[in-house]
Amino acid sequence: MKTEFAPLSNVRLQPGTTYRHPPELPEIVHLDDPATDVMTDFEFVKPVTVRSDVPIDEALELMMRAGVRLLLVTDDAGAIIGLITARDIMGERPIKLAQEARVLRSSIRVDQIMAAQPEITGLNMVSVRNARVGHIVETLRRLERQHVLVLEVDALTKKQCVRGLFSTSQIGRQLGVDLTQEVVPAHSLAEIRQERG
Repeated sequence: MKTEFAPLSNVRLQPGTTYRHPPELPEIVHLDDPATDVMTDFEFVKPVTVRSDVPIDEALELMMRAGVRLLLVTDDAGAIIGLITARDIMGERPIKLAQEARVLRSSIRVDQIMAAQPEITGLNMVSVRNARVGHIVETLRRLERQHVLVLEVDALTKKQCVRGLFSTSQIGRQLGVDLTQEVVPAHSLAEIRQERG
């Protein structure tokens, strides 16, 4: 069975035509703004990933090149098996591990210090859609974490997927306050409002 295809008509490119690109996050946000205004959305931004057998110094170099402080650790099939942050790599854990195993720090791999998949939690995208920036700041403060994933069920596959993430450094930049000093515990929402004036 042969199908005939007719050519499509052409449209002339007009002067001043731009191109479609992913939306950018607002430069300035307030605690009452929608939480999605501070979310790194993987529908528009490709997540940076690393394999578990990569040396941690190579992972840190990848973070610096990409301008991120968290990598998703994936297996050969693309499934997330862990997370690793710059804080994990630059903290005490690699040094302790190197001393205990009597190996060079440079030989430590991502899988030896990453947060493994069973330990990872995230926020439901359904809740995030109705949340405000202040909810996310308070969540990160209570969790004493610098990052939290956003999870949803893929409409086609019906499987869970990571939709995006929240980062204290990103939120702090947009709020105009430093939320990264030893996570967020020192900052209450009232203190953040006061810093912003």
